[in-house]
Parts: sequence; structure tokens; C-alpha cells
Amino acid sequence: MSDPDKRLRFRKARLSHPMIAETLAEMATLASPDSGKSILLLTGPTGVGKSTLVRILEERVLAANQDQMAADPSFIPMASLVAPASGERGFSWRMFYSELGRAMQEPLLDRKRETLHVNDLKPLSLYSARTSVSAMRMSVERIIAQRRVRTIIIDEAVPILRQARGNDLENHMDALKTLADKGATLVLVGSYDLHQLTKMSGQLARRMGVVHFRRYKPEVEDERQVFCKVIQQLQRFMAIKGMPDLSLHADALQEACVGCVGILKTVFTTALECAIQNGGKWSNECLERALPSEDQMLTILEETVLGESLLNTSALGSSSLKSLVKASKARLAELRVAV
Repeated sequence: MSDPDKRLRFRKARLSHPMIAETLAEMATLASPDSGKSILLLTGPTGVGKSTLVRILEERVLAANQDQMAADPSFIPMASLVAPASGERGFSWRMFYSELGRAMQEPLLDRKRETLHVNDLKPLSLYSARTSVSAMRMSVERIIAQRRVRTIIIDEAVPILRQARGNDLENHMDALKTLADKGATLVLVGSYDLHQLTKMSGQLARRMGVVHFRRYKPEVEDERQVFCKVIQQLQRFMAIKGMPDLSLHADALQEACVGCVGILKTVFTTALECAIQNGGKWSNECLERALPSEDQMLTILEETVLGESLLNTSALGSSSLKSLVKASKARLAELRVAV
């Protein structure tokens, strides 16, 4: 096998493991048009595999709707995009609507013109030297209805939050709610920073569902065993001579990768490249050089543990009738004292 083929084979490796299956099942439940949720947050630690999960979800949706899409080429069940980071101080809705238009196979969205209907007669086009953001938004809303888009996935959605100042975040969410009102479920994918959206307002909280894509925790025995099997699965895709059984280092690798399969695959990708550069031969140095630094690992670990604590009471399945009653009574007592 040639070196490019070795790289391609490993890059295309697709793993099936319990955490991704569990998360996909939760997504299927909440993303259903009949779930009562119009905005979903898919969140988890960096490197857990959120983008990979999104690709699997897209493939499943397209496969399930292929007959209907063949019969009606205008039907687009799902559209996905990466939230654009413009480099400017504020979030660029112009870039966002343009990218969303392309995802829904609508060309030249940046040349749309805002129109008015005068006395219910023919529409009057409003001239402007540059397409307005409102015209782009109106066009996107029409496209969602015309294409009957059911799900819109916004990957790497955190820039929508980080570039918001003052009331901008509320305005951003109002714009997203408007899209959701057109019948499509919005899925915001990103880090634990997305959690702040669950506490913005009661109106938003009612519409929102949170899916936590969890890591494998080293302190849980069953999860340690699963992570060991993931190592074995990944190693089968590494066409390198003389490789030892890397699952012998499973506990140490799980700690070094913070229990995240995506980080593990990145480590193995670098180790594979090191072996290829070494004439296709494995050495223990390949694995050592591929590991994250201590500073990198500790930064990821800290973000992950803090994020997990935030989602203890907001992710799907984190509550019970008993816990909700207890939390309600405690908060009511606090509010009465404050009043």
C-alpha cells in the first residue's frame, strides 16, 4: 500500500462505539418535527467527535429520504454549514445567510432584493447598491419553506456567541428563532460555551433541547473497557509494519486524550505520519511525539470538567420529577426571601 493510500485509509476510518450511538439516538428523538423542540444544542468537549457525528447524521437523513428526493429534486431534508468567523468585531449575518443559501442549493443569494407588496398587487423591488441583510434573511426564510428543509445544522456555532456584545446575543437568538419558526429544527453544534443559551429566557428555554456528547471517563470501568476497544478498532486502520498492540497503553492513552475519541484519532494520525516518515516502520517514539503536551492536555481537561458540571442539570435525561420538584421549591424559597 502506498503512503497516500495509508493516510487516506486512516482518515476515512469510521468507528462505531456506544457513546456515538447513544448521542445519535438522542439527536433523532429531539430533532424530530414532533418533539416539541425547535432549537437543539449539541455540545461536548473539544475532540469528542461532534463534527464526525454531524456527518453521520447527514448521511442517515439523506439515505432515509433518497426516494423522496429523487421524486422531487426541490426537496432538501437537511442543510448544514459551519458558522462563519469573519474576523470582524461582530458576527456577520451576511456571510451566514450566504453560506446557508449555498447549503440549500440557492445560488446568488447575495444578489437578492427586498420586495414590498403594494395593495396586494405585483411586488415592488427596492433598489439598493448592495443586497441588504434583511433581503437575504427573507430569501432564506422562503427557501426553507419552498425546499421543505426540516433540519439546519450550524457547526462550530460558538462564534455567534463570542462576537456578541450588549443586546447582540438576544438579537442573534431572535434571528435564529425566526428561522426555526419556518419549520426547520436548528441544531447548534459547539463547545460547552453554548450552555449559556439555556438561561437566556424562559421563551428560549421552552423551545430548546440539549444533547451532551460525552467523553469516556477513566474512572468508570465500563467506559475504560470501551475506550480500549476503540484503540483496537483504530489500530486496524493503521497499515504500519511492526506496530505493537497499542491497547496495552489504553489507560494511559485515555488519560492523555481526556477520554475523547477525536483526540485519540488525532494522536494516531500524527503517529501514523511519523511512522511513514520513518520509512514505514513503527517506533515507540512515533507515539510519544504524537501525544499532546502537558499544557494542552490540562487545558482540555479543565474545560471538559467545568463543562460537564454545567450540563449536569440541563442535558437530555439529566432531570427527574423528584429533582425538578426539589429545585423548584428551593428556588421559590430564595425568590420569596429576595422579594
